[in-house]
Amino acid sequence: MSDLVRRSLEVFFHPCAQMQDMHDLPPLEVVAAQGVWLELADGRRLIDGIASWWCKSLGHGHPRLLAALQQQAQDFEHVIAANTTHQGLVRLCERLLALANGQPPTAWAAAAPAGKLPGRLSRVFLADNGSTAVEIALKMAIQAQAQWGAPQRRAFACLAGGYHGESIATLSVGNCDLYSAPFRSLMFPALRLEGLPLRTGPDDPRWLDASSEWPALEAQLKPQADHLAALVYEPVLQGAGGMRLISPDLLPRLRSWADAHGVLLIADEIASGFGRCGPVLAGQLAPRPVLPDLLCCSKGLSGGVSPLSAVCLSEEIYQAFWDRYESGKSFLHSNTWTAHALGISVANAVLDVIAEPAFEEHCQGMAALLQAAWRDLCRSWPCLQGVRGVGMVAACDMCGLADGRRWGREVFRAGLAEGVFMRPLGNTLYVFPPLVINAEEIEQLMRAYGRALSRVIGPPPGR
Repeated sequence: MSDLVRRSLEVFFHPCAQMQDMHDLPPLEVVAAQGVWLELADGRRLIDGIASWWCKSLGHGHPRLLAALQQQAQDFEHVIAANTTHQGLVRLCERLLALANGQPPTAWAAAAPAGKLPGRLSRVFLADNGSTAVEIALKMAIQAQAQWGAPQRRAFACLAGGYHGESIATLSVGNCDLYSAPFRSLMFPALRLEGLPLRTGPDDPRWLDASSEWPALEAQLKPQADHLAALVYEPVLQGAGGMRLISPDLLPRLRSWADAHGVLLIADEIASGFGRCGPVLAGQLAPRPVLPDLLCCSKGLSGGVSPLSAVCLSEEIYQAFWDRYESGKSFLHSNTWTAHALGISVANAVLDVIAEPAFEEHCQGMAALLQAAWRDLCRSWPCLQGVRGVGMVAACDMCGLADGRRWGREVFRAGLAEGVFMRPLGNTLYVFPPLVINAEEIEQLMRAYGRALSRVIGPPPGR
């Protein structure tokens, strides 16, 4: 253990971790990062197989993002957003709305003309992280319903296995006991929809068909229809809940039901957005266009360079807060870092990159390679079950192994020795690399994963 790591363990409380584990497997001392690679103080290089908690969509040290950051810093870093605006802020909001409303990349690319385009989503509220974005959307939904004359609509529905953040409200509408159990006394109840149309990916024959599961889901919603303010969901990809994939056909069914019953839809695209699942937003995988009432995004929005999140909302919701100050209808959520100029400059650069046809072509090609390589890897070990994937994310579950061992953690440890940083979700293994990964790096990633698995559960049968 290096002196720096020893000192770190004396002062730093690591997130989402049992600190005793950090003494058993000490934190890594990172000295540099570039592209998909992390460079450690001891000279090792690791592939960042999970894009540093899913935010490094364009990899580490992307020159165009850093240039945007540095250029903005020469003007100003941050100014209170309560009564100010600036060029980058307005431009980002215009582009985000075009993107969120399903406009083609030419409508929000670097060369797209200034100005707001028509669409269901018409305003943007900015914050600094995904949990806060979802919290804002929940608060907007509750307050808007009350100001529309429906104060009884104070409940929320969500999907079993969902995850939306670490604040008390977002834990309440999530379904991951690992994170929420200690705080249950502080949480409010939410309707969790069970029996979701889980699928393995676009090759699944029922990928675009949720008809068999929908009647039971609708039956769960019916008793709460008059009391729900909103339904919050992760479109297609449930990230922290185990990298589960839901039929995109569920989305138009939820939209139709919500419209018929006065319920708002909150789409959490924090993990799935900005090209991760193929299209720029995962909701665009639906068999017909589906727009939520509130759309939350973060992570890939700023490429992991600067904290930033956004909530895109409909004009109807915006108008619910439009009145004289004395009416008490203002939305008074405040966030110090709203419209942080450095994050906004990086986000505009991210949109510049992902709108380019060459980037889309690259992602399509790499997604095909990643999915094929992952399935080949998983076929080598019978204990790797539930193989699934879409776009640039793939997962499986370690099944049928002896109880009492943290198999995923052992694979993580072995992966570090083999040159890959993976950090499984319990016994769910997954890959979620930066979108800029190339074919050679995908091959290296899979070879390292295979060697790690051989270390932990033995070589593939028959070899």
